[in-house]
Amino acid sequence: MTHSSHAEVGWGQWSLWRVRMLRMVQNELFPYVRREVGQYLQRTWDSEETKEDVAALSRQVEEDVAAGLAGSQALPSTGEREAVIAALVTNVEGMMDADRKVGPLKALQGHMWRSAYQEGAVEGHVYDDVVPALEEWRALGKRIYIYSSGSVEAQKLLFKHSCRGDLLHFFSGHFDTSVGAKVNAQSYRDIVSQLECASGEEVLFITDLEKEAFAAAEAGMRVVVSVREGTAPLTQACLDSFRTITSFAELSQEDPDSPTSSPKKARVEAEDEGKEVKGSGEADAHKNGSKMEGKGVAAKKDEEGDKEAVQK
Repeated sequence: MTHSSHAEVGWGQWSLWRVRMLRMVQNELFPYVRREVGQYLQRTWDSEETKEDVAALSRQVEEDVAAGLAGSQALPSTGEREAVIAALVTNVEGMMDADRKVGPLKALQGHMWRSAYQEGAVEGHVYDDVVPALEEWRALGKRIYIYSSGSVEAQKLLFKHSCRGDLLHFFSGHFDTSVGAKVNAQSYRDIVSQLECASGEEVLFITDLEKEAFAAAEAGMRVVVSVREGTAPLTQACLDSFRTITSFAELSQEDPDSPTSSPKKARVEAEDEGKEVKGSGEADAHKNGSKMEGKGVAAKKDEEGDKEAVQK
């Protein structure tokens, strides 16, 4: 297994990033669910998929009501379909208001988004620099993976029906929260294990959220923080710990074989010497008050060339 590197972050045989279309989800997909959930349930009520969604949501609502969660409303034990749907809509809205990531809600959202994508009601948005970077990294033999709080199905829908066309062929697999929370270091250790890496240092993780950055670094991964307009501001601790980029082109334009060390390790070593180390893009990003962006992707360059990675 070779160990090439990419500037201050290191491209190992694998790279894991988090590619997050935050505005797409917040501005289009979530509002679509709120606007259409009642009609969707009415239209698909007799389908096996919706029956399963309703059963799972009903169990979740029962737990929520028993726990006294705000926004939860007991479903009618008997009554017309319309009354049950109205209560389900109230609970779905309550879960979304609380930004809950429970499985039954995510499953319903994913199924609704699939319908919307297939009907052309929505399409996935990607930044202009994404496709050229994906093309270059795949040409270099990198294996690219997504890690997102959205379900695997939702991820596939977004990239299959993107404004740049079907991008699914660029990705070797997908991870969602079934592997664990994105702010938990153990989740990243489990991903390293599933990717069959010798260590986390073989993985480059790109994210826009610093809690995820620190969790991935704790698991031994190399980390880059992506800074885009409209994303959350970074703390000084994050800026001091990780390199930032404003475009994937900043990685694509660099020499992938230059030696490097993990940003976190470099910072620790520098602190031991009374020094402070920042990534090459951090000073400008901090000065300009930039914010960050992200969702997660991982890439593997397999020595055998045709061995697919384990997909969760």
